[in-house]
Amino acid sequence: MGIAFLASACSGGGDGTKADPSPSAVTTPASATPTAAAHPTATDASDLAAYCYKGGPTTLLTAQPAYRGKGPHPVLLATTSPTPLRATEAPLPSPGETATAAPHDTYHPDPAKAQLVACVVNKGKGKLVETCRYAGDYVRYFRQGQYEVTLYEAKTGRKVGTTTVAGDDHYTCLAQVSFVAGEPQSKTEWLSAGLPAFRKALAPWVNAVKS
Repeated sequence: MGIAFLASACSGGGDGTKADPSPSAVTTPASATPTAAAHPTATDASDLAAYCYKGGPTTLLTAQPAYRGKGPHPVLLATTSPTPLRATEAPLPSPGETATAAPHDTYHPDPAKAQLVACVVNKGKGKLVETCRYAGDYVRYFRQGQYEVTLYEAKTGRKVGTTTVAGDDHYTCLAQVSFVAGEPQSKTEWLSAGLPAFRKALAPWVNAVKS
């Protein structure tokens, strides 16, 4: 499969030269409804991320610490997408954002100590931020991602709240990009949110005092 390296100037989202394509359909997150059976604490992030899929984990993680006491309550950020995404489509913060943080902090916890799971899904809508045009009629539309976050208690699977997080509202077109032969010439990509945006949106639950 051939790869062509193409470069050109970019035009802004409001240039009016082409109609915006409709955002791609996205999967709607399903409620976590795990079966009631005892299970030890999570050994890795995938055990907790199972809350973000239809049916939830095969068993409840009943040995997880309860969502109780003073905050901050350790929370795992997970996505409903089972496959890797491009950097501009991924709803979760980049691991590089916490490269200088402690090995296990509130938003990148030791799985066995997580009290909350935050399931993030791209709602598939958001304002057009930038239009990048390249040779060969290749166009990339960059939209501000709008992400829906549903929080569950890791110990019980109980839904504790929902919120939304907005992605970045700026993007600079790359001077040169690569395209795989056969891929769509026109494509929408979503600008993700950074960790500070998630911290702000989840603060009411993460920092709460729970009896």
